[in-house]
Amino acid sequence: MRTQENYTPFIAVGLTLTLAILITFQVYLFQEPARIQASEEADKFAAEMAGQDLYAENCATCHGRNGEGASGPALNSREFLTLTSDEALFSLARTGIPGSTMPAWGQAFGGPFTDEHIAQLVAFIRSWEATAPEIVAEETQPNPVRGVKIYIETCIICHGENGLGTENGPALNDPAKLAKFENVWYRNTIAHGRPAKGMPTWGTVLSPAQINDLVALLTVWREGGTVSPDIPLATYLSNTLFALQNFDTADAEFFLNAALPQADSDQTTEIQATLDLIRENRLFEANARLTTLLPPEEMGKAAYQSNCAGCHGTDGRGGTAPSLRPNPYIQAKSDEELIVFILVGRQGTAMDGFEGILSEETLANVVALLRTWQE
Repeated sequence: MRTQENYTPFIAVGLTLTLAILITFQVYLFQEPARIQASEEADKFAAEMAGQDLYAENCATCHGRNGEGASGPALNSREFLTLTSDEALFSLARTGIPGSTMPAWGQAFGGPFTDEHIAQLVAFIRSWEATAPEIVAEETQPNPVRGVKIYIETCIICHGENGLGTENGPALNDPAKLAKFENVWYRNTIAHGRPAKGMPTWGTVLSPAQINDLVALLTVWREGGTVSPDIPLATYLSNTLFALQNFDTADAEFFLNAALPQADSDQTTEIQATLDLIRENRLFEANARLTTLLPPEEMGKAAYQSNCAGCHGTDGRGGTAPSLRPNPYIQAKSDEELIVFILVGRQGTAMDGFEGILSEETLANVVALLRTWQE
């Protein structure tokens, strides 16, 4: 007779193992949120530490060692960090701020940082928020003169000279139209843009103070007034030379006409003669005639401000890059050696080469400016 097998012990063991697995899985599920949080905190801490090093090496000179502000605005401010999102901080660092000494740091805009580097910087700056002090900023009234300078740098391509409009954008200098909306509408429109109509979002590029300056300009236009930008004659003439070197006759005429109100009688004669040469498409003669109005160091100022001031300071006294006045390296090198150095750049640093960006003639003028700072 066959003996019946007893499976009870096996079933008991199986049930016990199944129960153990279920309990282990439940414990794992219970601990998983804590594990994920711990992993996220570790990633956040690593990003903040990397951002701290980047900040110390590249940002502290302008914004202060602890974000308290120096030549640049304070970043360790409760109001600033509360009102400014991570996305806005990322965009401002990536693209820079036109019309200021804040350069573009993103590689897509000619800077040295990858998007990961910028995200690390943002993580470090955000880490200040919990203990950020309240900083009462010095109240600065909106200034239409600053506004017209920003307008020329950012808006004129679509809205035209003096706000009279182009085929790409409507006229803004129209008192009747401007009277239809309050300043707050214009401020929000500039900040948020009108993408469906081709109007970019400027709030991630311009600071709130710069937008207020633009609105101040619109206020003057609404009242039928005019505003002249506070731009030196030499800057207009230098910009004209740059336009001529790129065979851009439209911009060359614009800059020369803008320079006329500041010119004396002799300069006016030369500018008018240069305008005639440009209209006759005799650009090399126009270039030669215009250079007689400016010494090389003056012609180098515009190129310096556009390409070098963001790192070396508007007056060459340093910023995120070393001071150039005086500078032992400049003093030890010939003009030709300095031109080659600027063209090639310095590998492994934020000093990119300018080959293909600036001509040797333009760089010779920049070097002439640097020489004046060595005295």
